Amino acid sequence: MKVLYNKKFLKDLAALPSGDRGRIEKFVFVKILSVRSFRQIEHVEKLTGYQSYYKIRFGNYRVGLQYKNDTLIFERVLHRKEIYRYFP
Repeated sequence: MKVLYNKKFLKDLAALPSGDRGRIEKFVFVKILSVRSFRQIEHVEKLTGYQSYYKIRFGNYRVGLQYKNDTLIFERVLHRKEIYRYFP
């Protein structure tokens, strides 16, 4: 499985408060790299009405990602009130 990070995702991540950012960074940059397949990732929920878009909840923040052709693309990380306005 290939992992890619969108520019917007990295910009969103840098703007988060430090406590939340640390928890999300640990998951995205450490735990994801140790996973062999998409199905092994915990707490992933499919977005209703979309073929290849998913979300992961981290408290009040949501990580929006896309899984297509064995490639996992991290698209956005925003507050739960804003994520569905900008993603997918």
